[in-house]
Amino acid sequence: MKEKALKLTIEKLVYGGYGFSKLNGKAVFVRFASPKELVEAKVIKEKKDYTEAVVTKVLISSPARREAPCPYYGKCGGCQIQHINYEEQLRSKKEILLESLDRIGKVKEVPYEGEIPSKKEFNYRIRVQFKVQENKVGFFRWDRKEVVDVEECLLAHEKINELIPYIKEVLKFISDLQEVHVNYSPTRNEATLKFVTITHTDEKLLRNILDNVLPEWVVGIGDYGKVGNSLVKRYKVGREHVFMDVGKWQYRVSNDSFFQVNYTLWEDFLREVMEFSGNYKKGLDLHSGVGFFTIPLSEQGNFIEGADANPSAIKDAEYNAKINSRDNVIFEEATAFRHLKRRIGEVINLVVVDPPRSGLLREERDLLLKNKPDKIVYISCNPTTFARDLKILIRGGYELKRLKLIDNFPQTYHIESIALLEIRD
Repeated sequence: MKEKALKLTIEKLVYGGYGFSKLNGKAVFVRFASPKELVEAKVIKEKKDYTEAVVTKVLISSPARREAPCPYYGKCGGCQIQHINYEEQLRSKKEILLESLDRIGKVKEVPYEGEIPSKKEFNYRIRVQFKVQENKVGFFRWDRKEVVDVEECLLAHEKINELIPYIKEVLKFISDLQEVHVNYSPTRNEATLKFVTITHTDEKLLRNILDNVLPEWVVGIGDYGKVGNSLVKRYKVGREHVFMDVGKWQYRVSNDSFFQVNYTLWEDFLREVMEFSGNYKKGLDLHSGVGFFTIPLSEQGNFIEGADANPSAIKDAEYNAKINSRDNVIFEEATAFRHLKRRIGEVINLVVVDPPRSGLLREERDLLLKNKPDKIVYISCNPTTFARDLKILIRGGYELKRLKLIDNFPQTYHIESIALLEIRD
């Protein structure tokens, strides 16, 4: 492709971490740009409706621009906005969220209550997936599937970074290692690992690695293979779970279960969702995972059901209900759609949804509007799909009552929010 040099004034940040500009009426999305600056950029993708470019030179710098602390920034694809100070990151994320609600959701008056910043800008992640390639351990580049070899990741918890030289030692024993997934508990100082390999790893070898190569706070390894885009567990040595503590609540979290990655905001996140939910008689948590919200919410209602399509998460959730002595909560291995469909006609006061980035399925939205619970607490990790869903729910009889942004992912474009919707009288 012939490279074009562009001179661009960056208007703002948009979802994805791009700086937004216009050239001859056409939108230009610019990587590694900051709001309110003049840059020179190189075209990397030309489409009919838009252009993608990457900054090659900053001509007039934004006051928000800083030197990225990470030496791999600009190569590694893990962070998109590390070159912008944290205050501006939060301001831009708020702007993106509210603009999405206005443009896509057609919500003109938003009861926005502000941002909850991460307590740490860096070293907040307790779950990390390292890529392995030709003896390199790190993450894919932003522009291609080539691993950037790292000595540390500034987003990962310090203890996870301690594992990197150990993983490189493991490569002496397992030459076809492709990925290492780390599940770390900062409250118990214990971790489990998933080794993703091309061929089956000898069980005795894996036991030797666990006992003699890795640090003692690594309590288990799972051996996994890839089938398409999925991982399939072959076997494990040691434990396949760790325990996390969030205030007075305990959670068992297995390798194949999801848990909130920013440990500095666990208690804040839980407090906000409980406050938004309030008291209720019967509730549903439709993307419950291991029961992170479901189990504490059981204190505020007569009865709550959690549903998740992941069997590992449901096993953990059922165990977690027992160790937290909650007998008014049950869990079902089911999709949100299947669980909602079985509740048609029941009186439900509260529904909590925490869908993936794609948002709610059309069928799930339809069932919510058919069931019409008194309150919906919507936890979103994508402002565009959230705005789409919100527009439909409001049209179906709901009112947006509260909204907060919780910054679970500093240095990245990801935007998490918590919303309360109530049925209109």
